[in-house]
Amino acid sequence: MKADNTLMLAVKAFPLRRTLNEWLTIDAAVLIYMAKAIIAALLALWISMKLNLPDPRTAIFTVFIVMQPQSGLVFSKSYYRVLGTIAGVGMSLIIMGMFAQDPIWFIALFALWIGLTTAAGFKYRNFQFYGFVLAGYTLCIVALPVIETPLEVFDIAVSRFSEVVVGIMSATIISDVIFPRRLLDSLITSERERFHNVLSTLRDPQSVFAVFDENNPAVSRFSSGVVGLDAVRINSNFESGSDRRERQHYAHLNHEYMNLSTTFHSLKSIVASIKEGQKMELLRALESLYQPIVSALRTPPEGVLNPEDLNELVSELLEAKKEVQERYERERIVFEGEDEFTSAAYLIIRLLHELHIHCATYLSLLKLRLSGTSSREFSRVVRFSTHTDNVLVALAALRGSGVLLLSMMFWIWTAWPYATLTITMAVVIGLLLGTLPSPIDGVKDFFKGSIFALMFAAIYDFYIIPAYTSDLLTLGLLLAPILGFVGWMTTRPKLPIFSFGFVFMFMSQCALDPFYKIEPTKFLESSLAALIGVIFGGVAYLLVNFWSCSLTQQRVAKILRRQIVGACEGVLNTERSALESTGRDLVQQFSTQGRLNMRSSRLVFEWLLATLEIGRSILAIRRSAQRYSDLHITRSLESIKRYFETPSESTQTVLLVSLKETISSLRGGDKPSEKIPLKHFETLITEFSLIRTILLNSTTFPLSKEDSCR
Repeated sequence: MKADNTLMLAVKAFPLRRTLNEWLTIDAAVLIYMAKAIIAALLALWISMKLNLPDPRTAIFTVFIVMQPQSGLVFSKSYYRVLGTIAGVGMSLIIMGMFAQDPIWFIALFALWIGLTTAAGFKYRNFQFYGFVLAGYTLCIVALPVIETPLEVFDIAVSRFSEVVVGIMSATIISDVIFPRRLLDSLITSERERFHNVLSTLRDPQSVFAVFDENNPAVSRFSSGVVGLDAVRINSNFESGSDRRERQHYAHLNHEYMNLSTTFHSLKSIVASIKEGQKMELLRALESLYQPIVSALRTPPEGVLNPEDLNELVSELLEAKKEVQERYERERIVFEGEDEFTSAAYLIIRLLHELHIHCATYLSLLKLRLSGTSSREFSRVVRFSTHTDNVLVALAALRGSGVLLLSMMFWIWTAWPYATLTITMAVVIGLLLGTLPSPIDGVKDFFKGSIFALMFAAIYDFYIIPAYTSDLLTLGLLLAPILGFVGWMTTRPKLPIFSFGFVFMFMSQCALDPFYKIEPTKFLESSLAALIGVIFGGVAYLLVNFWSCSLTQQRVAKILRRQIVGACEGVLNTERSALESTGRDLVQQFSTQGRLNMRSSRLVFEWLLATLEIGRSILAIRRSAQRYSDLHITRSLESIKRYFETPSESTQTVLLVSLKETISSLRGGDKPSEKIPLKHFETLITEFSLIRTILLNSTTFPLSKEDSCR
């Protein structure tokens, strides 16, 4: 009896609902994705066989290439795969038609095309890069097999395109019909989590005023997810039922989050320098100034889930803005002439203002999703600007053309008929893995997946298919387990490249022709040729990949300094959103490609924040001083430009003296209300003070000599 009671208590204590929710969220989603991948692949196989297409494996491979958990990703990747296939097939027909009899021009234009597509694939984001990559290696797939019989190029081009279309249609239809998952649903979930993180961090004053701790989650909450969420928003455009107004809200939320991130980290950096200087009275004044924000956010963020709560929060933030402004007016008299107080107080006020806007936009998004009516209408469309370093693009083009020429020389020297497969595999590796954080590791995983796939392909080709397959139905049943296994591997975070190598090699070597045919010698030689191509691709990454941590830091610092110089002399209509998104995209790309460790990545991020603040301040100064000609302002802007063009101790001394004189002149002079509004005049003082405060901190702008790569 006692044992029965213990069992009943254990059953009651077991969190059945939570376990069921976790299973539906994680395990069930994986099983559904595996089932969709199997059905789509078998559908592509069936259609290819019924249409008597020469290579059904291409259709199945296309299914696994474009298949994604969310429908928007499937549609987006399929769209660019079609465009890339059309471009690659078209270039194949042109090159084969004009230069098939001239090997020098053929190889030269071949290498030029591969270099251009590699560079374009490196330059563009999201699945646009995949379209260019596909346009590159499609030329290998279409042109090389018929190099000795060029009149057959049109037939293989039509077949290739037809097989790709069959695979794409199978994947997109199945993805959108069977338990479809929408990107917008995952986007609102990510936005909700990020919004709660913002509120929970800002409501804790210790996240701003505590001693800097790199392991503190609050430090990293405002520094990630920007580029990824924008990519999700862009890909959601391909989904049916996608609402333009909702996408606008997500775009504005992302840019507002970037603004909050910059302001938060800049404020934390200045507060850290104040604590280091032991200016406790100043620190207490800033804590008092920040207190209304804490009071407004006293409701735990877990409770802010409906428009009513959010509407109350927006009202409280509006009241907090008034209280912060009143406290600032009192404290500025005490700390008159203190640049650090002026800068930190300005950042607190700006943080509150940006938080108020962010909450209002999120409230409008909730209303739009619940009732179809939004409370905010956006007067402008914000765009996520990107910036790719031309040096990285040139290296990518060199690597793409180089690996092609290397494999071409191997083909010419050996006269091996299967060397065309070596060329194709080398180009595929050189194109597809170039944007990975560690391409060499990616090549290793691809090679391991290929070896694993060859063992399965041999078993299927020589034992299973000839012994147990009698029609299309039995072939599909025998393939289903291996297709499900591939689908499962693609859902594992640590196996994407391994699974890609597996499916690529398995589909290349498995006997899935309309009529069964397999030769052991051909199987072994083609497998060896493909593996040699993978090795060639890895060698290309070793030879054309000399980026080191220190070189990356130098390159990032130079580009960021150039952006500040551009702000001093460029156009005035540059938006802050363009500065923010361009800088973050640039730093993320260098962080991915430049072998930065954690310490150097943190330093580069600090450089980015300093660049964003200084660039934004320069633009604000230039706009405010348009109707106010002052020698000190002109001289200070020129000093900033000269310092970041040719950084040295002498130019730094001149700049700091110039900024101090300008600030003193603006504070001590008469406020010219007729020439320039008082608000613009105060903006000049605040922005110059902020620039000077940032420059006085030697570890937060892109000129540091610190070696953080060890």
